Amino acid sequence: MKLSSTAHLYRVRLQARIVLVQELLAVLGLAVGVALLFASQVASASLNGSVAQLASELVGQMQFQLESRDPQGFDERLLSEVQRLPGVRSAAPVLEEPANVIGPAARQGVELIGADPRLALRGSPLLRHFRSAQIARLPALALPSSVAEAIGVQPLQPVRLQIGARSVSALVGTELGAKAIGALAHSPVAVAPLAYAQKLTGMRGRITRVFVQVMPGRDSEVRAELVALAADRLNVEPANFDVTLFRVAAAPANQGEGLFSAISALVGFLFAFNAMLLTLPLRKGLIAGLRSNGATRLDIVQALLFDALVLGALAVLLGLALGDLLSIAVFQSNPGYLSFAFPVGSQRIVTWQSVAIAAGAGLLAACVGVLVPLREIFSHSAAASLPRGHRIRSWWTGEMGGALILGLSCLALTTAILLIAPQSAVLGSVILVIALLLLLPLLLDAIVAVFDRLQARFSSPSTRIAVIELRSPRTRARSLAIAATGAIAVFGSVAIQGAHTNLQRGLDRLAHDAAVAADFWVAPPGTQDLLATTPFHDTASVALARLAGVRAVGQYRADFLDYGDRHVWVLAPPYTAAHPLPPSQLVEGNLTLATARLRAGGWAVISRAIAVQDHLHIGQPFTLPTPDPATFRVAALTTNLGWPPGAIILNPGDYVRAWGSADPSAYNVMLAAGASPAVVRHEIQGVLGARTGLAIETARQREQSLRVASRQGLSRLTQIATLVLIATVLAMSIAMGTMIWQRRPRLARMKVQGYGHAVLWRALLFESALLLGAGCSIGAVFGVYGQLLISHALATVTGFPIVFSAGALVAISSSALVSVVAVAVVALPGYRAAGVSPYV
Repeated sequence: MKLSSTAHLYRVRLQARIVLVQELLAVLGLAVGVALLFASQVASASLNGSVAQLASELVGQMQFQLESRDPQGFDERLLSEVQRLPGVRSAAPVLEEPANVIGPAARQGVELIGADPRLALRGSPLLRHFRSAQIARLPALALPSSVAEAIGVQPLQPVRLQIGARSVSALVGTELGAKAIGALAHSPVAVAPLAYAQKLTGMRGRITRVFVQVMPGRDSEVRAELVALAADRLNVEPANFDVTLFRVAAAPANQGEGLFSAISALVGFLFAFNAMLLTLPLRKGLIAGLRSNGATRLDIVQALLFDALVLGALAVLLGLALGDLLSIAVFQSNPGYLSFAFPVGSQRIVTWQSVAIAAGAGLLAACVGVLVPLREIFSHSAAASLPRGHRIRSWWTGEMGGALILGLSCLALTTAILLIAPQSAVLGSVILVIALLLLLPLLLDAIVAVFDRLQARFSSPSTRIAVIELRSPRTRARSLAIAATGAIAVFGSVAIQGAHTNLQRGLDRLAHDAAVAADFWVAPPGTQDLLATTPFHDTASVALARLAGVRAVGQYRADFLDYGDRHVWVLAPPYTAAHPLPPSQLVEGNLTLATARLRAGGWAVISRAIAVQDHLHIGQPFTLPTPDPATFRVAALTTNLGWPPGAIILNPGDYVRAWGSADPSAYNVMLAAGASPAVVRHEIQGVLGARTGLAIETARQREQSLRVASRQGLSRLTQIATLVLIATVLAMSIAMGTMIWQRRPRLARMKVQGYGHAVLWRALLFESALLLGAGCSIGAVFGVYGQLLISHALATVTGFPIVFSAGALVAISSSALVSVVAVAVVALPGYRAAGVSPYV
């Protein structure tokens, strides 16, 4: 068959309205999966790409970096020693410090970068638009356009900078737009000349990094020289090592979202597949017609593949457009907690890989769905010669019995994955969906049988007609397709939303446990310092402790530390903390013993992810690469405490010795019995002074801030679940409405038999409600199981704290919502179809 003939055949078939509607339904199902998969891919690429872009723009042609292990940095005179090393072509100093920039409209957290002309001369794209003299002499900040617009500031206007406990004034010299720095216009940074940045931060003569460019072929030699010069007090890493650190930090978030996106894509694929089942009779008719006209098997395959190509191409185009819109309007938020340690930008990055993955998945789903009728080509006609009753009994004892056995086997395999390898949640979810599809016919028949027994007592013609239609072999395939669409969609929504709820509850409990360690938290403000990792000089603890309403003042210390390729969070709660180790976060070890060891010193509590990576066990020693390297023993294992790369808890004395500094990063103020929080807050503000850079938060306020940050990071999961539900209602409504509209000839014959318009309409509503309700309820039950599977996978893979619960409320509400809305939408076409004129 010529390609032109195949195209003509498809065009002629589309002239039939019912064929066109069903093909559009299939396109819609495919587009949903493509859109969800593409949007999640863009969101993930944008998250990793924003930090990678900033690193590459800053680093330029440099190969190595000498990096400080603490915020105090190191003496810039070390730069000259680096420059004198054999094999070093050039070296450039950089000072980086987290800060809040405050303008007329708002404040925003930024990474203050003190740059040097040598970076501009060595290919740093971030600075190439400056002349060297400008960088060296201009006592002003350069802000990306996104930051300048957010805080409402124009060039040559003053702003306030909050750096630790200091608040200083600065001048905005220029605004960096997209033409100057490209996508970095959306990065939260502030660029200044090195000398000016040192003045603003109070770190005169100090730097935090030295970037090194080596001569060709001398990388190994220069690295060895830098390691010797660092003397185990500084880090020697590749120049773009921040990209590696961020990739590890973002991996749990990406894995979690990838897991949800994979399940969503599976739901979208099955939408399309079940939509194709609605067109199965049409394609079987096409195959029969082609065979009767002498077409070969190759001709039939060619015709079906042409269908798949057309449907897949339309679905991919529609899905990419919808996914692009979703990535802009819905999936724009980044995990807020990652900005605690990295300058995460808001730029949107679309890669060819994202397009290829989504398009390939859409075309594959179209081919699989369209080629299902191919089995008719190779099937034997022996079954057709059997008596009808024998065929039904054979199907029940053969296919149905086999489906029951396979379905129960899939459930058993899913249970094994849950207990033995929960990290394989995607595979377990696929197997669970297969079990759902295998058991769906049996469960649907059981629900219809129960309804039949109940309706027999009322002798209602509408309910009898509904049962007869649901048991009719003519509509069996379509009924199962519609029920499967609802079941799969509700399964995906319940599994995603339930696991999201479990994760959010775990993070909320962690936020509460962390915040209630003090009645008041006094620390540098801003969302980028919610983990209290910015140290400041202790000038107020003695005065705070003397306040009449204060029982005690503890000095909380924390910092980020590069441990291997993990940017871990190291914290040292004060001696006043009742629980230095949050009981709810313990995953291995004895709480009482671990707390006693931690208070005694020389022991550390570490996240299980760190222990697994380094093969550490309780009681085993390990060395931390702190400014003064120190060795500790593992006292217990915890969750990651909400920080993806993992956390380490130390004794306050051990922390001070390891960092060589007693500077706190927060004050934990405990109220005396009967003291008024409002009065004490006012007194604390009086001690700090009006121009302090520190903020005062109650335990409740800090808990709320931590909850907001975690919810921002998990918002995409809620969005994905909501989109799945919306797509479900739309797909099921169209599918059910199409099936009802096709039944008008049968309804017309039933009117000849004396059934009225109202009776037939109620029969259609009963049938729709029973079919949709049964499918959604079955999907909800399986979704609860999927939720437990995904929750255990998140706990194992990401290390986040999880509160395990069945989530029955989510299952019931999702099932009821989809069923009620879909039936309400179907009511109108059902009413019109029931109004058909009587004829035979």
